[in-house]
Amino acid sequence: MKRRWKAIGASAIILLAAVLAGVVLFATLQPALTAESAQNEQNPLYVQPQPNVQARLGESATAGNLTFRVQDVMNGTDPEARQVWATNAGDHYAPLNPIQGSTYAIVNVTVANAMNRTPPFSYSHVILVGNDGRAYYANYVEGTASCRASLAAEQLKPGSACDIYVAFSIPDNVVPAKIVYAASNPAIVVNLE
Repeated sequence: MKRRWKAIGASAIILLAAVLAGVVLFATLQPALTAESAQNEQNPLYVQPQPNVQARLGESATAGNLTFRVQDVMNGTDPEARQVWATNAGDHYAPLNPIQGSTYAIVNVTVANAMNRTPPFSYSHVILVGNDGRAYYANYVEGTASCRASLAAEQLKPGSACDIYVAFSIPDNVVPAKIVYAASNPAIVVNLE
């Protein structure tokens, strides 16, 4: 009988140790799983709208009353990108200090009014699609002095064109693959590859 109680006691200790190890393992992995899950929710897989207007880096594309041209894509850690960002900073300068494990991609875009109307334009509709297939949304925008009023009003005056710099926070291992202006009809998709 004593042996049986010893065996039950040993089994209970082993079971308790296994449960404790499982709790410790879960507590260790949970923040990583939660961080990855949050990133996936914040940066969903990109589904390209149909129809769309296609262009390549340096080419203009017009949809409706907006012409959109991606001039350059820079890494926010490059001194040239930081200089361009600082030069075009307005009163609300946003420093390029990404969180650990990420960097900023700075996209130089020229947007122009293609008609004699006042089309809406908001940098929040500019999407960076990474080589991981995920959509990254704009964090900050800076524009040349002549464009700051248009950016603030979220409208382009008839005949006007704006040179803007849009910053996207992306993981260090992601490379920009596309820039999309989603608010035009149809959407404008600029392939960077």
